[in-house]
Amino acid sequence: FHRRLARATMDVKDGFFFGRSCACKPPTSWWKGQNATVDADAPQRKGPKLLNTFTKTKVPFVPLSGNSIGWYICGPTVYDSAHVGHARNYVNFDVLRRVMSEYFSYDVRFVMNVTDIDDKIIMRAHKRRSEAVIDAARAIDGLSNDASALVLEVEKLLAEGGALGALDAATQQLSAAIKAQLGDGILSDHCCATEWNVQEGYLALAHEFEGEFMEDMASLGVARPDSLTRVSEYVDKVILYIQVIINKGFAYESNGSVYFDVKAFESAENHKYGKLNKNAMENIEDAMDGEGALASGQSEKKSDFDFVLWKASKAGEPLWHSPYGPGRPGWHIECSAMCSDILGKSVDINGGGIDLNFPHHENQLAQSEAHYDTEQWVNFFIHTGHLHIDGLKMSKSLKNFITIRAALKMYSARQLRFLFLLNQWCEPMELTPVADPNGEGVVGFKQMDLALNIERTFVEFFHSIKGVFRAGGSYRVDKAQTWHRAERDLSDALDTAQAAVHEALMDNINTPNTLLALQELIKATNKYMADVDATDARSLLLERVGKYVTKILNCLGVCLDTDQVGFPESSEGGREEILSPVLDLVTKFRDEIRSLARGGASAKELLDACDVLRDVGLPELGVKLDDKEGGALWKLYDADELKKELERDREAKALKEAKAAEAKAELARKAAEKEAKAKIPPSEMFKIGEYEGLYSKYDDEGLPTHDKDGEELPKGQVKKLVKAQGLQKKAHETYLAKSMEKLAV
Repeated sequence: FHRRLARATMDVKDGFFFGRSCACKPPTSWWKGQNATVDADAPQRKGPKLLNTFTKTKVPFVPLSGNSIGWYICGPTVYDSAHVGHARNYVNFDVLRRVMSEYFSYDVRFVMNVTDIDDKIIMRAHKRRSEAVIDAARAIDGLSNDASALVLEVEKLLAEGGALGALDAATQQLSAAIKAQLGDGILSDHCCATEWNVQEGYLALAHEFEGEFMEDMASLGVARPDSLTRVSEYVDKVILYIQVIINKGFAYESNGSVYFDVKAFESAENHKYGKLNKNAMENIEDAMDGEGALASGQSEKKSDFDFVLWKASKAGEPLWHSPYGPGRPGWHIECSAMCSDILGKSVDINGGGIDLNFPHHENQLAQSEAHYDTEQWVNFFIHTGHLHIDGLKMSKSLKNFITIRAALKMYSARQLRFLFLLNQWCEPMELTPVADPNGEGVVGFKQMDLALNIERTFVEFFHSIKGVFRAGGSYRVDKAQTWHRAERDLSDALDTAQAAVHEALMDNINTPNTLLALQELIKATNKYMADVDATDARSLLLERVGKYVTKILNCLGVCLDTDQVGFPESSEGGREEILSPVLDLVTKFRDEIRSLARGGASAKELLDACDVLRDVGLPELGVKLDDKEGGALWKLYDADELKKELERDREAKALKEAKAAEAKAELARKAAEKEAKAKIPPSEMFKIGEYEGLYSKYDDEGLPTHDKDGEELPKGQVKKLVKAQGLQKKAHETYLAKSMEKLAV
């Protein structure tokens, strides 16, 4: 392959990157402002308005080819566990994708990349390898002096964060020393048993965290992409992509690396750098941020704003052979090559977190438009907002992140999704951790209270509708179906909600307003069910309402079963497996009731046993029982989630009781204080307590006449003291009267 890429015969055609088979119209050149032209022959179907980063405004979405959407999002750099900030980003894109495909019925080809060649991955791979070898050395009793010295050297290199080549060499020497000391006793799975190299080691780490990331996404209910692209599998095509850019005069070689020539691109006709960021050419610090932590300290570029397409590898770094020398792809070029291969020279939507806006997406645009020599490659750029922890962006570098797996131990995926849906996807979102009072990490987020309440609203709504179905059936031939005022009011509420939901989704897929509209519909439905007897309710209308709410929640990724009303229930296991725990509980309860009855138990004892069934036994099976007039209503939940909910209820009840007890104790304290004060005779009140030491002379009634210095008190002050003594006299008389009553009793 690389012989074919010899520089002497490098003639690469644009058509090597396949893209979509459709005849896509070119994207709109938004950067031309009022001179930008929109194809008059474009389909007239009215799509939602989306916040387009090109214009910083909400723009009506129109696909480039019929009903088809080519959509690319930047995926994870897989060097560590994903955190809640990642969860918000990918759940947001999952919601946008579902709404566009399931509500607006577009045919979406959704592509996500995985960055599995990156400076952070390489550095982390070396760090883990060195730490593992150090641990292995310290586990040896009687470690040789040479090995001990090497341990200190490796630890020093790790602390300094210096050149990877030196760290790799020192670690290899330490590994060899350990292997020599252990001899034939070394186990096959020992970290020093076989030689380690970065070419395989970095990829093993990347695969580990890619697998973990995809598991996290599945746990969150995020749909898999239609195409997943890894840069490690695209190196050959990246080289071809770069060569086309070189051939067109927009990139140059320098000491084994290749850089994009921003000035040449900017000066070319029909090209523009800084489409997403007007001040891109003024922000050199952020521009350099895209070069990676292992970038050479010595500049090889014509301009500081030029960015690397192919990065020459140094010692300790993985490498691939190319016409420019051994190296690896730069960060930005991977997305251009991979997106082009799946979606081609015209992309409907490109997206990612707002932190990727510059320099990554700006550079991605420039190099792709240079490759195709087109004035616009992407039609819509959409960016999701940051997740902030106490005002700071959640990130691994700030060490203020909470992993997705830790969050899922506190809350369900559905609850987290409700939390994200309550915030508009393109805006920043604040998250405030709640610390464990015992100092053992984080136990929750303050903002989750609203999400939990909304989830409960929907859960209770679905259970109430199902309760009506159980009471009166969904349809019976002998049941009246005529609509009266109550049914017409509910139908009007459904019409209003449908219009409000559509308006919200048309307006930049506004999920907070969508949930608000559904909640208004739920209020109207609950009123209907409260006003109309369950056996007389028009179940067909309720079924329509329930299925509509379920459908919209499905479009938001909250509820994934549109053929039913409400949240889906597990269907795993056979009939016996499902029924066994229930039958065991019923049998145990029956035995207990029979035993109590035979022993002449009181009604209270029987009712207490029923309460234990309701409060302990049934929740273990995911069943919640609500006592209502006319009979209890059972509700099915996920057992673990119900336990968490009941625990939250118990904690809230305990907190409420604690506050009530505190308030009661405070009232008792004040009452005791008041009674103690009332015991004091009016003639003695100014000689003790708060007045003690303030006065030197008193009249026959105990009223002060002179201050502590012997000066006669002013008339105004005496008047106030008379009033205070009068109040004390009344209180003392009341106290004496109550005391006499107690003695009489």
